[in-house]
Parts: sequence; C-alpha cells; structure tokens
Amino acid sequence: MWSLYSAAITALVATSFLIFALRPIARNLDFVDRPGGRKTHSGEIPIVGGLAMFIGLLLSLAMLPEEVRPPASFTATAFVFVCLGLIDDRLNLPALVRLLIQIGSVIGMAVAGALSVEYVGSPFGAGTTIFAPGMALFVTVMLVVGAVNAINMIDGIDGLAGSVGLVALLGIVFIALVGSNATVLGTAAVLSAALIAFLVFNLPMGINRGLKVFMGDAGSMLIGFSIAWMMVALSQSPETPVAPVTLLWLAALPIYDMVATGVGRVRRGQSPMRADDTHLHHRLMRKGLSARATLGVLSATAVIWAVTGLLLDVIFATPEWLSLAAFFAAGVLTTSTIERWGGALTRR
Repeated sequence: MWSLYSAAITALVATSFLIFALRPIARNLDFVDRPGGRKTHSGEIPIVGGLAMFIGLLLSLAMLPEEVRPPASFTATAFVFVCLGLIDDRLNLPALVRLLIQIGSVIGMAVAGALSVEYVGSPFGAGTTIFAPGMALFVTVMLVVGAVNAINMIDGIDGLAGSVGLVALLGIVFIALVGSNATVLGTAAVLSAALIAFLVFNLPMGINRGLKVFMGDAGSMLIGFSIAWMMVALSQSPETPVAPVTLLWLAALPIYDMVATGVGRVRRGQSPMRADDTHLHHRLMRKGLSARATLGVLSATAVIWAVTGLLLDVIFATPEWLSLAAFFAAGVLTTSTIERWGGALTRR
C-alpha cells in the first residue's frame, strides 16, 4: 500500500512540476488556445495539461510493483490517444479522421490486451448476457470511443472535464478497493492524483489566474480512455462488487451531455460530430449562470448520479434492468431540467 501512496504523490508532484516547466515552452512554440468563436476565456492559455498528466502517470505507474501495473496495451493505447490529441490541438483534425484513429486504436488495444466486453450482467431482465467475440469487440469499441468523446465534448469551461473525470475516477477507486483489484486501483489512484494537480491550474480561481493551463484534446482523450479501460476491466472481473451497469452511473453526466447534444444535432439535420454551443454547460450559461456557477451545478450533478448508482447497487440491491432504466430516466430528467428550469437558478 505504501507504494501506492508514493506513486500517487509522485503523480501529483510530477504533474505540477511539468505544468510549470511546459508552460513557457508552449508559449514559445505557440501551442496556446486563443479566445474567439465558442471560446470565451481571456488571454492565450498554454495547452499542456494533457501531456503533463500523461508523463506524470507514466512516472508514477513505474513506481508500482510490476504485477499490479496496467498491461502494455493500456499504456500504448493511452500514448496513441495523447499523441492524437496533441496533433488535433495543433492542426484541428477532421472529426472523421479522429474517429477512425480512435476506432483503430481501441481495436488494437482489445486484441493485443485480450480485453473486451463479453460479460454485461443482466441489464435486460432475461438472464446473464454474454456476447460472442465479434459482438464483444463491437461493444468495446462503442463504449471506449464513446467515453473518449464524451469527456472531450464536455470540456467546454474551466474545470468541468477535470471535475467530472475525477468523480468517475474516485468512484472507480472505491469499487476497485472493495473488489481488491490492485491494477485498476493503482491506475485510478495515480491518475486521480495527476488530475487533481491539473485542476489546481485549471479551476476558475483567482489565485491561479496567471498560471492557468488547459488539458486540450490530449488530456480529455487520456482521461476518457483511461476511465473506459478501467470500467471494462472492472466489468469483466468476477471479484468486482457491483454490476456492470452500475459503472455507467460514474460517468453519467458526460454520457447524458453527449447523447443530448448528438440527438439535438441530428434533429436539426446536422452531423452529430459537428461542434456547436448546445452542450449542457452552454444551456446553463445562456440561462444566465456564470461559468463558475455552471461548473458547480454540473459537478454536483455528476456526484449525485455517481452516488445514486452506487447506492442502488450496493445498498438497495436494485435489479440490473431497473438500474439501467433509472439511468436512462435520470438522463431525461437531467437534460429536461437544465433546459426547462435552468433560468430559475439565476434568480436564487
């Protein structure tokens, strides 16, 4: 356990140091995000958070005992996603190109690492569901690529992607600790520490105004992929103390945001991958909430749904089909409430 504490501290310190070190380099290389269009921040912000977290993650994982480190397929795929994110931050790649690279990377990870979603429990109320290898690979690609893009899409205001990612990671830490899954526990703990270090430089606080950095697509893809990989690993382990459907609740908010935004775009005759200002945080801010208040509302919502999912399983032993139905109902409730009553929050 001491090695885990040491690794987490290393991730925290290394990520913080790297952010300091990379900020001036990013400015010299013009690797910064400028305001304009949908971007409402002030000044030129270095996009180094994702790279700093990844290097901090690698350094801290190396401190863990070899038998509990994640497999090479995880590290290699995370590296691909970080590189893809860095290139996208610089060149703004077409959405289809990003998607194809993401799909190829996940297929490679699933095949090389022999990890895919075969067992999904009993979410349909008709006995245990076990997918054949081909279907398992398809479901794995859909879930992992979906998670990567869900975190990427919700990264629209300071602190939001990092906060909802941290909620999911802490939920994973709890589940892995109870289920004695040392590999997932170590990976989730050190990534949480790296993410906390990043949030110190990213949350909308006055004290960090002159040191602010963004995680960029490199960071959001790293967080999204890592969370998805851990959830897949937990869902396939017989020692995991919760049903696979419960894991969805940990990332409920970004999933709801991605689905609501994508459905809205399709209804308007647009591509679901087209960037716009219809995300949940955009809707709240149009109702008059400040960026800080919007962050608070959405972060609290993420915590509420994550805790709800865990309580439904661990405390109330809710049938999996009912938990899945409640998950969908919570999504409708979240999006409709934000759209219908968001304005009421501004008057309180």
